[in-house]
Amino acid sequence: MNSPAERIFGVVLAGGRSRRFGRSKVLTPLAGAPMASWSIRTLQAADLPVGVVSDEEGVEVVLGVPVRPDLEAGLGPLGGLWTALQWALERGDQGVLLIGCDMPLVSDRLVRTVLNWSDTAAAVVPMGSDGPEPLCALYRLSCAPEVERRLRSEELSLRGLAEAVGAASISHEKVAEVADPLNAFLNVNTTGERDRAEALLVSTLS
Repeated sequence: MNSPAERIFGVVLAGGRSRRFGRSKVLTPLAGAPMASWSIRTLQAADLPVGVVSDEEGVEVVLGVPVRPDLEAGLGPLGGLWTALQWALERGDQGVLLIGCDMPLVSDRLVRTVLNWSDTAAAVVPMGSDGPEPLCALYRLSCAPEVERRLRSEELSLRGLAEAVGAASISHEKVAEVADPLNAFLNVNTTGERDRAEALLVSTLS
């Protein structure tokens, strides 16, 4: 189990060019709120302090939480994780619980499961129906040297990082005990997926 004294920083990744979606997703309206706000609410409901990694202007004012740009632009989610880990280090935290801003259906129950899965692994990654979900995962500061090495060598895969640091894996079956395995990790990359996510969110709120 995760140590009660361990300090984990909740970080929403809101970078990227959103080529398939056609515009920035972080502030796109979704079920009456900016898309990124759903991930923020989830992390806050899991009792985590929250920050957002985003290069977009105006995000901090709208979302109401601290925002930082990537330390180095153009390095994808791995670059965002690097920024998040450095931010956590400055804060005196032991790691980060990372969620993509376009994963609005992740629940606080699932986040708590990830947080409490292991107190020894450098990372904890749940399994979705399509394999590991490294954009809804715990990364401790012990990952930082490997993150930096991979950034310098342009090995930018988060799944590759998880394998390299010996991440603990939460099986698809265990995920299904605390979340809807079909929708928990829904990633909004198209307007159709946005509509699907909105319908699911509205149904849970009604």
